[in-house]
This record gives sequence, structure tokens and C-alpha cells, in this order.
Amino acid sequence: MQIGKINSTIPKKLTKVRETRNINNTKTNPAFKGGLDSFCLGVANAIENGGLFVSFTLQDMLGTNLPRPIMGLRRNAKENKGHNNLNFAAKEMVREFMTGPSMFIIPACMLAAGKKIFGKATEIPMKLIKAFGDIHAANPIDEAGKAIGKQEFFKNTFTQILKNSKGEAQASETTVKTAADFAQRLAGSLKDKKQIKETISSLTDDFINIAKNSAKDTAHTDFTKAVISDTAQAPFRSTVSFMVSYADDVVEKAAKQTPDKIKDFVKKLSTKKVFGRLAAIVAMYGAVMTFLQVIPKIYNKAEGKENAGLKGLMKEETLNDENLNKKDKSKPSFGSSAGIVNQLTGNGIIGKIANGIEFQGCNVSFPLLLGIMGFGILFPRIRQAKDKYDREEILRRDVTTCATMCFAEKELRKGFSKLNETKSGLVLASKDAGFKNKNIFKRLFDYLRPINGVKIMSTEQIISKYSGIDKYNEGIKGFCEFIEGQGGNLSKVFSLTDESKNIVQNLLAKEGHDIATADNSVIKSVLEKAGKSDEVKKLTDLFKEKNNPWVTKAKTLNARFTALSVIVLVPLFLGFFLPWINEKATKKRIREENALNETNSSNNKLLDASYFNQDKKTQELFADIQNFSK
Repeated sequence: MQIGKINSTIPKKLTKVRETRNINNTKTNPAFKGGLDSFCLGVANAIENGGLFVSFTLQDMLGTNLPRPIMGLRRNAKENKGHNNLNFAAKEMVREFMTGPSMFIIPACMLAAGKKIFGKATEIPMKLIKAFGDIHAANPIDEAGKAIGKQEFFKNTFTQILKNSKGEAQASETTVKTAADFAQRLAGSLKDKKQIKETISSLTDDFINIAKNSAKDTAHTDFTKAVISDTAQAPFRSTVSFMVSYADDVVEKAAKQTPDKIKDFVKKLSTKKVFGRLAAIVAMYGAVMTFLQVIPKIYNKAEGKENAGLKGLMKEETLNDENLNKKDKSKPSFGSSAGIVNQLTGNGIIGKIANGIEFQGCNVSFPLLLGIMGFGILFPRIRQAKDKYDREEILRRDVTTCATMCFAEKELRKGFSKLNETKSGLVLASKDAGFKNKNIFKRLFDYLRPINGVKIMSTEQIISKYSGIDKYNEGIKGFCEFIEGQGGNLSKVFSLTDESKNIVQNLLAKEGHDIATADNSVIKSVLEKAGKSDEVKKLTDLFKEKNNPWVTKAKTLNARFTALSVIVLVPLFLGFFLPWINEKATKKRIREENALNETNSSNNKLLDASYFNQDKKTQELFADIQNFSK
């Protein structure tokens, strides 16, 4: 019996069920649903949603807070007759548990208090306050001559965002209509926090589809980003949240003013809010820095008078010697309000500095993190070190720790991502438009830059790129241009599942090509030629859902090393290897110093007069030398 006749004997209902199952649960060549991968995805999602706070806290807790007191407890155990070093363990515990959490808990508490006292706009970045204020002041009253409400403000702001996303010089009728729909949905959900969250997620999905369909450069456009103005850009999801905060704080107050005063009121109030936000940032940074200066005094007190790290390596009287514990004196050294607001929120040097020091909720920015690490952690610890041994350990331990947490983890993730891209063909990190044309050194530099340059794609970015590919500008061609433009491999991408591989292979075979050997340009050309054929329709349907195999694999590949670095590599290196290195280095230095002291003592004995007893003249000569030296 022929295959076609066999298929014709299967009930249509069962055939339809089978086809649906194949689309939604497409069999992939590798497996991604193991418990370990689920764990990695959970860790990666927590870090992505919580930002630097979660990432830093996990690394800090697993890499320093827990293992270092344990290592400290057995510090010099062999030399200390097997006894636990309780004083050193106490020092390690106090230092680690007070340092990391305070960097985020203090700003979080101050931000919460600031929102209650000064208004919700305190949490909004300065550039967004300025952009919202400009949109609000441009249309402060409605057609009836009354102050606009929240929904009208939302509509005006969404119109601006959608217009910029579509690249329109003037907002089209469709754009205005879509903005009005967005505004109505958002305004209708304001009474319920859960509903607000669900509405923002729904709006984000719709915005991504619009951005995807409008983008002319599908390879390098971030579909998740909202462009409000030339100077104000942010992820659409967080932008909408900030719009709600601005409306609660500023729009409500402006609505109480008389129509003729609203415009000036909005301008003055938004300016005031920008300065309020700046003051909040300075206050949060200052509070963190002040508290960090005090921490060394607290953990030194918990340790006791002597350096507990030397216990068992020196005699008790040597440990308590004032000269050993004496501080080293030579320590290392480490217009108008509207015009100011424009500089703070512009693209100039002052604007870049202001943007660089912005807190993201309780998350410090990377420049602020470097400042806190240098002047809040390293400097006070070095300044308040108990002795030269303590100072050397601080430099060795804390410089390495800060560098690892600020740079190494990010660079390792990028490197691992690059290896996975080569193996899987999927694009896992975004590069700028000119990346391909850069020489090898510039491309390497882009990978080494912790913030700019090559960036690991977020979960939302991965979903926006690998699902709903029929929504791309020019359909599947736009998707192919994204893969090709970012250095991916279409042959490997479409070979991820058996069904997608067979569809593409059949299309290529008609043109005399094979999927195993066809390069990106050939595959893109064949799929573009196939246009809106049934085969292409089936292929795009495989990418329709958010949890399709390509999204799952891309998320998993990025998540694996995130979890590996945060849960395993960083804790092992910072928590166990680094304290071990410090202990060994200090022991080695003390052994060398003891050996040198013994050598000097032996040499002094040789100069003693009792050794020169050969004759009276020699003794007299030595006595004269001693008297002269005195």
C-alpha cells in the first residue's frame, strides 16, 4: 500500500490532533527539559528580573558570606594545635555579611522612603522624567479646555513612542488609534496591581510585534526598547511602569491647577522632580559610602586587638607587640534650572555622567558599583588595616574579589555565549551594526567591555527575536537577516528540529542545494523565493509560540553558564581558593622573615668580641669599632 493511501485511511480528527501536537511540541534533536536546565533557567530568570541586586547577592552569599567564615574558622589550624580560629572567623563573618547586603538594602530603604515623602517620581530616571514632562507640557489640556487626565497623558506618550518605533515623521492615524487603545487598557487596570502587571505584559507583547513589523534593520534593532526622545530610551516594559508613577505623581497634581497655569506648572514640577531624583541618588550613594567606611571598625573590633590571621604563626608576645600592630603612616592614596536639567538629561558629557550614576530601583549602576568598590570597600579597609600582613591580604583578596564581581563573570558569560553560538548557530548576544567590519582586536575589546559592546540577550529579547517570526518586516526574510546579520548560522538554526529541517531541506532540494552545505545567503534566497507558500507557512508556525524550541534552547544556553558562574565558579574561586591563597602567602612571608631574622642573628653573633680571642690587639680593635658605632 502506498504511503499516501495509508495516510488517507487515518481519521481526519486524529490527523489534525497529530499535526497540532507536532507544531506545539516539536521534537528537537537535543533535550532541554532536564531538572538541571530548569534550575539554570530559574537562576537566570531571577538574576534577570532582579538585576545586579540578585546577581551580586548570590555571588556574595555563595562566594564570600558563607564559605569565608568557614575557611576562617580553620585558619592556621595546623600551626594552632588544631584549634578553631574563632576570632578570624568572626571577622570574616561580620565583614562579608555587612558589606554586600548594605550596598542594596540601604538604597532600597531610602528609595521607598523617598517615594512616600517626595512622590513616586523619585524612582524614575532623570531622562525619563524630562521626556514625560516635555510630552505633558506640550499638551497639558484636552479638547474641552480642561487639564488632561492619566489616560490622555498615556495616549500622548504612547503616540510618541509608537511614532518613533515606526520611524514616522508625524504620527499616522493608525498610530494614534493604537496609542489610544494602549492608553485605555492601561488606564483601565490602574485600580488593581496584579491587573496592571498583566496589562503591561500584554502591551509589551503588542509593542514588540509593532516594532518587529516596522523595523528596517531587523538584525540590530532591539524590539523591546521604547524610544521616547533622542535622549530618553528604556525597555518598553519599565517605561510603562514609570509612566504610571509619573501620572500618579505629576498628572494628578497638575489636574488641580487652572487651565492657564498648567503648562508652566508642569514644566516647573518636572524640573523639580529631576533635581529631586538627583538628590535621591546622591543621598543613596552617600549613605552607602558612609556606612561602608564604618564596617572595617566593626569587624576589627569583632576580631580583637591582634591580627587573628597570624595566630599560631607567631608567639603571643610578638602578636601583641605594639610595633607590629602600629599603623603605617605612609598609606596609599587612591545657568538656569532649565539649562541644568537639559544638561543632566542630554547626550553631552554631563548627561552621560548623570545617566551613569542612575540607580535602577535599588540596583546601582556599573559606574556607581566601581566607585563603591574602590572608595567604599578597598580604601577604608586598606586605611584601617591592622598591620602590613593584614594590608597585603586585603589588597590580594578584595582587589581580586571586586574585579571578579565587576568584570570576570560578565566576560566569562560572553565567552561561553560565543562558543555556544558557534556550536548551535543561534544568536545569543547582540552586536552593533559595524561589528563584522572591525578588526580582531576591536571585536575582542567589544567582548571584554562589561557594559557596552557585545551584550548577552535577555529573555525578553530572545523571545522577541525567535518567536512570531511571521511578524518580522518582510516575514521570514527579516528573521533570516537577523540571524545572518548577527553572525548566526541558518543551516544549524533550521536543523534544530526534525520538522523544520525537513521543510527547509525540501525547499533547498528544489533549487539543487542541501541544508548541510548551504550557506546563509543560499538559504535566505530560497526562503525568500518561496514567499508565502504552504511550506514557509508551516515553517513560521513552528516559531509561533513564545516557548518554541528555538526560544527554549537560546534561553537555556545563556542560562547554563549564568548559573554555573554564579552558583559554582565564583563561590569556589572567591570563597575557598582565594582565602587559601591568602593564608599560604602570609605563611610564606612570615617563614621568609623568620629565616632572615635567624640569619641576621647569626651574623651578629659572629661580630661578638668573644669570637675574636686570637690576640689582645684584635680584641682592642673590635672594641674600638663597637665604640665608634655607638
